[in-house]
Amino acid sequence: MTNQTINLKTMKNLKLIVATALAAFFALNCASAKDHPKWLDDAFIYHIYPSSYMDSDGNGIGDLNGIRSKLDYIKSTGFNCIWLSPCFASDWKDGGYDITDFYKIDPRFGTNADLEKLVAEAHAKGIKVLLDLVAGHTSIKHPWFRQSCKAERNEYSDYFIWTDGKDMKKPHKKFVNNDFPRGGYYMKNFYDIQPALNYGYYKPDPNRPWEQGYDDAGPTAVRNELKNIIAFWCDKGVDGFRVDMAGSLVKGDNEAKDGICRLWNDIFSWYNAKYPENIMMAEWGIPEEALRAGFDIDLLIHGEKKICGKIYRPLVCETNDKMVYNTCYFNKAGKGDLHQPMKLYGQVVETFKRLGGYASMPTCSHDIWRLNRMNRNTPEEHKVVMTMFLTLPTPPVVYYGEEIGMRNLEYAPVKEGSLSSRNRSTCRTPMQWDTTKNAGFSTVENIAKLYLPIDNAPEYPNVATQIDDSESVLNYVKGLIVLRKATPALGTAGDWEYVGDLDNPYPMIYKRSLGDEKYVVVFNPSDRKVSGDIAKLGKKTTWVYGNDAKLAKCKTSADKHTFTMQPVSVAIFKISE
Repeated sequence: MTNQTINLKTMKNLKLIVATALAAFFALNCASAKDHPKWLDDAFIYHIYPSSYMDSDGNGIGDLNGIRSKLDYIKSTGFNCIWLSPCFASDWKDGGYDITDFYKIDPRFGTNADLEKLVAEAHAKGIKVLLDLVAGHTSIKHPWFRQSCKAERNEYSDYFIWTDGKDMKKPHKKFVNNDFPRGGYYMKNFYDIQPALNYGYYKPDPNRPWEQGYDDAGPTAVRNELKNIIAFWCDKGVDGFRVDMAGSLVKGDNEAKDGICRLWNDIFSWYNAKYPENIMMAEWGIPEEALRAGFDIDLLIHGEKKICGKIYRPLVCETNDKMVYNTCYFNKAGKGDLHQPMKLYGQVVETFKRLGGYASMPTCSHDIWRLNRMNRNTPEEHKVVMTMFLTLPTPPVVYYGEEIGMRNLEYAPVKEGSLSSRNRSTCRTPMQWDTTKNAGFSTVENIAKLYLPIDNAPEYPNVATQIDDSESVLNYVKGLIVLRKATPALGTAGDWEYVGDLDNPYPMIYKRSLGDEKYVVVFNPSDRKVSGDIAKLGKKTTWVYGNDAKLAKCKTSADKHTFTMQPVSVAIFKISE
C-alpha cells in the first residue's frame, strides 16, 4: 500500500468526520428561519396550470397574457395570490417540470417581459404572484446536463450526480444507464429525462467517491445557481415560489432530514434577508420537516406514505384500482372514518402553531383528480367539500376551476408526460369560461389543436352561467371567502379543534374560535339524515352560512348541542352567550 493510497483514505475519512460533525450541528440548530410575511395570514391562493387557463393568441394553448386578461375575475372571486405551475422553458416531457432554461419563460407562454407585465398588473390589483421552482432536476436537454455528459472535465461536470464508470453494480434503481461519453450512470429525480441536480450527500460514503459532500465544489455551485435563479425572478417582482419535491434535494439524508434542513436554512438565511416580503411553499407533505427547514407553507395533499396523504386521501380521494371511490369521507355512501385524518390534522395544527408558518391542504392540484371525481357529481356535494378547504386555519389553496365545480375528464389523452401512476391530464383540461366555442378558453378553429379537450357534457360548469346564479358553486365560494375575510375566528388567526364524535363520524364537526368568538362547522356529505352531539359551548346558536339553512338544525340543551343534518348538507353556526 502506497503513502498516496493511505493519504487518500485519510482524507476521505476526515471529510466524513467533518460532514458528520456539521450534520450534528445543524440537527441541533435547524429551525424555522423567519416570521413569515403578514400578508400570508390573509392569503387566498389560486393555483393555475398555465397551458389550460386562457389562450390569448388563438393557438389552443394558454399563456401569460391570457392569465393577465382574467385578473379581474380572479380578484372578484376573492383570491389575492396566484401560483403558476412551471412556466420556464421546457422540453415538455413532464408538463413543464423538465426545465431547459431556468432564466427564460417558455415561448408557448410568452416572454420574460410578458411575465413582468403580468406581475405588475397583478400587483396593481392587490394580487401576489408565485412561480413554480423546480429545484431538484433539469431536463436531459438542459445545457448544464449536456456539458456534464462530456468526458472532459468542465464547470458543469459536478452539477449532477454521476457514478465513476459502469464497472460496478448499479448502486441504486434511481441511477440511469446511458450512452453518454462520460461513461457513468447518472441519478434521476423522477423520470429518466430528469437528471438530479447535485446538492451533495448528507454523509458521503468513502467507498463511493462520487458521493460528494454538502460543502464540496459541485454542491456549492448548484446552491449558488439556485440562489441566482430565485433572485432573477424575485428582482422581476415575483412574490415567491412553490418548490417542487422540496424535501428530495440532499441525498442519503437521515430520517430527521437534517441534511435538507441545513440546505434550506442556508437558502433562507439569504432569501429572507434579501426578499423579506416573499414566501416559499413546499411540496413536502411532512410539516415537521418542511417548517423546520424554514418554509412558510407545507402543502398537504396526496402522498400515500406521508402524513399529508394520511389526511387528504381518507377525506377526499381514497380509491383503489377497481375505481371504487366510496370509502373517502366526502362521499354520499357515508362510509368514511375520521379517526386517522382528524387526529393527524390536529397534530399538524399543533406543529405549525409551534414552528410558525402553515400546512395548507389544497383542494387538488395538477397532479391529482379534481374533487368531483369521487362520485361527487352535484353542485351541493361540491359546496360541502369546498367548505372544508375554505374553513381550515391555513391560507386556502384552490386549484383553478374548483370554484365552479369543473369535472375531472377521464377521457383526456395522455399529454406531455402526464402518465405516471395515473393520467394527470384528466385534471389539467381547459378552464371553462362560457358556453361559446371551446368554452371561451380559445378561439382556435381546429379543436384538435386545443391543449386538451373541453368537457363534452351538455351543461358543463362555466363562469358565465354561474356568475349571476345566486345558488351556483361560484357564488357559494365567493360568499364563503367574503365570510372568512370578515370573520377572524374562521381565518388563520383562529384556533381549530375537532369536537365531533370520532366513533360517529357523520356529521363531522370542528370548532373555529378566537377570543370570545366561537363557530362550529358541521358536515354531512352522506345521502342520509344524521345527527351528532357536542359539549355545550354557549347558549345561542345562529346559522351563518351553508348550502341551505333549512338543511341544518341545532338544538341546545343543558349540557350539549345536537346538530341534525339533512343529506348532503353543510353549515357554519355561530355560538354565543
